Amino acid sequence: MSHTKLDEGKEFFGELAKKFIKASDFSVSENLQMKRDHSLRVAANCLYLAKALELEPEDQHIIELIGLLHDVGRFVQFEKYKHFDDTTSEDHAELSIQLISEQEFFLKMEEEERKLITEVIAGHNKFSFSSKEKKVMLFAQILRDADKMDNWELAVSLLKRDGTFSLPTISYNLPKMGLASDAVLKSLIAEKPVLKKDLQSLADFKLFLMSLVYDLNFKASFVWVTDRQLIKKIYDTMTKGDKVIDAYRKIRLHIENRLTEK
Repeated sequence: MSHTKLDEGKEFFGELAKKFIKASDFSVSENLQMKRDHSLRVAANCLYLAKALELEPEDQHIIELIGLLHDVGRFVQFEKYKHFDDTTSEDHAELSIQLISEQEFFLKMEEEERKLITEVIAGHNKFSFSSKEKKVMLFAQILRDADKMDNWELAVSLLKRDGTFSLPTISYNLPKMGLASDAVLKSLIAEKPVLKKDLQSLADFKLFLMSLVYDLNFKASFVWVTDRQLIKKIYDTMTKGDKVIDAYRKIRLHIENRLTEK
């Protein structure tokens, strides 16, 4: 992909975000601004990983654009439903693809580029993703890592002293009260990502965030999250029962093992 095509995609994103944010009242625009900024950071994270993996410049352009556009469906979703929960609205990845597929800059791309972009975006929010196409799989792994990296950073930036988030929508408006649920702890002890359907409280949501390390793909991603101590910062806001402590120890060991891999 040429730098010109990347610039056209950036222009589309900027105009789209501006239109939705400007047309919304404050409570909506605050959440849409969060998603705009999230997308910009995910694009930067994608570029960071692409460079760490020494991808060709053309591929760096593609994955940066994918990172920027992966969540454009969120603007439509939140304007219509006033929340970001796919299970009670629509799949935001599919909304993103529908929106992108109508744009002139996208239609002018090579068919192979369009196919790559749509497949990677379609799979970015699924619990698990696989593809027989090596390039699709690589780009999907980059996007999924980049997305998690910013989800952690965003969550930490929104944490208040009382352990809640300044934007409750980020934690699906889950209640503050309640200890970690058995289903969530079971996934963590098994060293698996927590399922969203098992979330019942704010404690569950924080453990869900921490569990995402089990679905991280690249050493560069582990270096990034470790340098910022994001998992520790989330853990530090939690009530420390024995099972939560044990789960955190397993997470730390997993991170340390991945950091020492060659």
